[in-house]
Amino acid sequence: MNVQILSLLVLVCMFVLASFLSINLGILALVAAFVIGAGFGGLEVDSIISGFPGSLFILIVGVTYLFALAQENGTLQRIIDGSMRLVGNRVAAIPWLMFLLAAFVAAAGALSAAAVAIVAPIALRFASQHKVNPLLMGLMVVQGATAGSFSPLSPFGAITNGLLGDNGLPREPMGLFLNSLLFNVVVACVVFVVFGGLRLVRRRQTVTVASGVPAMAGASDGPGAMAAPPEATTGGATGGTTGDAGESECEEPAKPNGRDTVHQVATTIAIVGLVLSTMIFGLDVGFVALTAGVVLTLLSPGRYGECIKNLPWSAVLLVCGVLTYVGVLSEIGTIDYLSNLLTSSGNPLLTALAACYIGGVISAFASTAGVLGASIPLAVPVLEQGMLPMLGTISAIGIASSVVDVSPLSTNGALLVANQKSMEPRLFFRRLLLWSVVVIAFAPLLSWLIFVVL
Repeated sequence: MNVQILSLLVLVCMFVLASFLSINLGILALVAAFVIGAGFGGLEVDSIISGFPGSLFILIVGVTYLFALAQENGTLQRIIDGSMRLVGNRVAAIPWLMFLLAAFVAAAGALSAAAVAIVAPIALRFASQHKVNPLLMGLMVVQGATAGSFSPLSPFGAITNGLLGDNGLPREPMGLFLNSLLFNVVVACVVFVVFGGLRLVRRRQTVTVASGVPAMAGASDGPGAMAAPPEATTGGATGGTTGDAGESECEEPAKPNGRDTVHQVATTIAIVGLVLSTMIFGLDVGFVALTAGVVLTLLSPGRYGECIKNLPWSAVLLVCGVLTYVGVLSEIGTIDYLSNLLTSSGNPLLTALAACYIGGVISAFASTAGVLGASIPLAVPVLEQGMLPMLGTISAIGIASSVVDVSPLSTNGALLVANQKSMEPRLFFRRLLLWSVVVIAFAPLLSWLIFVVL
């Protein structure tokens, strides 16, 4: 048995063990990275450690820290109350509002992960407070960010069109953007139906404007009716911005008193600054969020100091550990081994399908931007010969490589795991992973059929 096949078997075994035993998958992955990398792959320890996703670590810690402070001082509650006023009593409109917000941020020039990092904490906080399925809310955010990620202003759009220009092929930035947008809107509709969105249509939410506190009104029909969760009757929420249930060790959030407190104003400025710095100046989201969090903490160290304990450390370890193992798979040639298996046919249509699946499978674990740079060139030879529709083929590869970002092992999925607190973390991870497997299996095929074959 060669080391590539062995490494894949170990990967499967890790997921099985973590599903049935109370052990963090990240720890298993770090040990496997050492055993497979150093023991069978001949890698130095430095090479193994180089696969640790430091930028993702900074992103998750920075964003979750900033929004933990925003939760503690009541700013998140204010944002949620404002969202409810915007949509009135239509609870079912909230997931679509988050979809549109994430799509706008991504289309305006932010990386897909940056859009999710900004919108997901707010969306998942609402899901927790009002008993909405966190998978529904989180997936709608990711689909929104993916829907906007191929605009002419976005990095994914720029990368794709740049590759076409470098190879002398015509660029169609708006066609690519619209194809991706429409595909993701359809996927979002499927998500909305599958994860309980239709039940939300029968629920109604009323907002007490004087206090800014939303109160759940009984639904007139169907199983969607439910009482308000306890935290909906306070000015803030209990629990930190983590994947864990339980009470926060931070102080009780400030109750709304008709006007924003100094801390809420400062936090709102910090969140707006995070969005603008990403969209306009292209600054690193994680470091900007950390900087903003530190500034807020310095305003009241005694109040915010304990919030660091509530960051989703187990989720961070899980995702970073698995991605470190994926780095080892790349180093020992397992990723190339899979790619060669998929591209062994000389048929143009099968070559395009293989490129879609390569982009989809690898992007579920790695950077989508990097995967686009590797998967699109696979189709360039047949595109140059005019054997396939150019816009359709590029759209199919781009969509297949980006729509799988719901995977909990990608940056977007990892942000959902880190920010949700409605569901037991391992259960949420498994369900998100199961959905991502379905997406990986069918999205590349569907995008190929729609844009290349038809």
